[in-house]
Amino acid sequence: MKHFLLLLSIVFFSLAGAQTLPPPPAAANLAQKSLIDEFIEVSHYEEALKNYVKGYIELKMFDYNVDPPKELLTKEQARSIIRNFDFDGFKTSLYSSFSFISEEHLKELVRFHKNIGGKLSQNNSILLMNPTIDLNIRNQIDHAIQNIKK
Repeated sequence: MKHFLLLLSIVFFSLAGAQTLPPPPAAANLAQKSLIDEFIEVSHYEEALKNYVKGYIELKMFDYNVDPPKELLTKEQARSIIRNFDFDGFKTSLYSSFSFISEEHLKELVRFHKNIGGKLSQNNSILLMNPTIDLNIRNQIDHAIQNIKK
């Protein structure tokens, strides 16, 4: 019986020790938020992100799995989604994603974009992106598409 209790207690305490809390969500500190806001401004990030949204919506406008392709969204619905895109609400995702960039590197990004006049390409179609930003923007647009179809 002693061996059983010893074994049971070892198993219990090892399982209890393995149950650590998940790390807190990423959050930018005040200095990072300020630098991220400056980066967003000097890089014309909002415009570049809206250009990305336009491209994504264009892919979602038609169902190409049928012949002929079926229209899923009208041009007016697509324009409405783009017009109503809440960039300020999306900033939380940007703060979270960019919080992993050091303050020094954020400063370098700001300097770089200031030196080139803020645009990497003529139509401002290039932007700093990671999988989290991509997933969040696609989810937000997919949600808007579902709401506009109702």
